[in-house]
Amino acid sequence: MHTGPTFYLKRLKGYAEIFLVLHNIMSFSPTQKTLAILPKFTGFLSLMGSLFIFQDVVIHKRPINRVYYRIMLGLSCSDMIASTVNIFSTWPIPPDSGNFLASGTTATCTAQGFFNELGNLATPLYNASLCAYYVLIIRQAWSEDRIRVRAEPFMHAIPILIALTIAILGLPFTLYNNSGWLCWIAKYPKGCSGSECTRGVHADIFRWVHYAIIWSAIIGVTVGMYLIYLKVKSFDRREAEEN
Repeated sequence: MHTGPTFYLKRLKGYAEIFLVLHNIMSFSPTQKTLAILPKFTGFLSLMGSLFIFQDVVIHKRPINRVYYRIMLGLSCSDMIASTVNIFSTWPIPPDSGNFLASGTTATCTAQGFFNELGNLATPLYNASLCAYYVLIIRQAWSEDRIRVRAEPFMHAIPILIALTIAILGLPFTLYNNSGWLCWIAKYPKGCSGSECTRGVHADIFRWVHYAIIWSAIIGVTVGMYLIYLKVKSFDRREAEEN
């Protein structure tokens, strides 16, 4: 058995390191721990759902020549990006931010912010594209070929180009910084204003643009679902009158 001074010093050092880790964990509030850990589980579940759709379309060889499956493929890919960002949560944030589990750098934070913006803009816009597809099929009675030629290019181009453009613009404007529990559009240092900010000076403007796009997609889907409801209701009424 090793019972020399060196052996005991090593054990004491190990105990001290464990104590420091536990002390560091206990120094964070329950809210900070929840915001750092919970998104990893919700992001994982979302990622599994999107992967299931992806493999159902690609691996099981669904009729990819149909517009519906191509829209679902784009939707699942954009959601996989957003879900992966949530799984990383606070990891890419620089440790001097004071966030629980933060262990990244400015570069990793910027990368997370870029993909966060890309995925979280493309996903609702692809939902709007899916809604537009249903409106054209159910309400307008468009054929699959007509949708493929006249509408589908816009159903992919709008989500991809808008999301990619806004996400790329965030790089030269240094918009991607610690926003609480992940890296997104935020000013740095936190709570700064005007010349006090070293990064993300125009964060407020881009946040408004982000929310405007999101709400436009939400309103578009709501209107589309209502139009479908009216169409189905009129169809039911006409069928009831005929019977």
